[in-house]
Amino acid sequence: MDFLFLLTLLIYLAASIFHALFLTTGDRKIDRFAYWITIGGFALHSFYLVLRWLRQGEFPMAYWYDSASFFAWAIILIYLCIAHLTRLRTVGSFVVPAAFIANLIAYTLPKGNAAVSPALQNYWLITHSSFIFLAYAAFVAAFGFGLMYLIEEKRIREKKHTLLYNLLPALGRSDRIGHKCILAGVILMTIGIIIGVFWTRNVQEVTWKWVDPKVIFTIATWLIYVLQLSIRQIFGWYGRKTAYSAIVGFAAVLFTYAGVNLFLPSMHAF
Repeated sequence: MDFLFLLTLLIYLAASIFHALFLTTGDRKIDRFAYWITIGGFALHSFYLVLRWLRQGEFPMAYWYDSASFFAWAIILIYLCIAHLTRLRTVGSFVVPAAFIANLIAYTLPKGNAAVSPALQNYWLITHSSFIFLAYAAFVAAFGFGLMYLIEEKRIREKKHTLLYNLLPALGRSDRIGHKCILAGVILMTIGIIIGVFWTRNVQEVTWKWVDPKVIFTIATWLIYVLQLSIRQIFGWYGRKTAYSAIVGFAAVLFTYAGVNLFLPSMHAF
């Protein structure tokens, strides 16, 4: 199984490299190869997660290793959905490397094969964690579209004509798809938070704490994106402001996921 995970990591590395090569060459064959190798890595990663689930006997989400690996899987899933629905694969150059980094971090962490608490051996963990990490992945995609928007806007402002800029989507398209990613992320995170509340209220071994740092920062991250959607709807907040807010939101996601546990005590393992 360790070999499967290492192979997945190497495939994601290759996919990241080929996505970057596409931006430097503009070769559509490289673009297609990067896309299909990403699909191959995702399929292998999915197979690995299923094997680990069967081997552990519970959903692989009780340890940092598993959460980082699942985060990488979720990022690739969201990217492939976007690429399939929009035929826009350029964003892969910005988000596939994020999946590789998440998997690389997972590779350096202990696997934690010991038995977990009975409170975590249920479908509440599966649904709660899955929705939260899929939301995080959608926000990673929004971050990618925000970066592309800012790069393309700079090109237009400075009247530059390079291959990289010619491969990026139009400003309006980056803005619209990024907005849809944020909307999807907010919906997924809302469901995940609600499931988390019901979970802790229905499991006696877990006590719900509103003052838990992870809970506070999760809600704060959710509010950042909800505020952005609200301002966009009410005041017509488009373009550069949306791109910058997507970047700020992504920073909040990173701190909520990893920073809280590094600096603050929390009832959450990750």
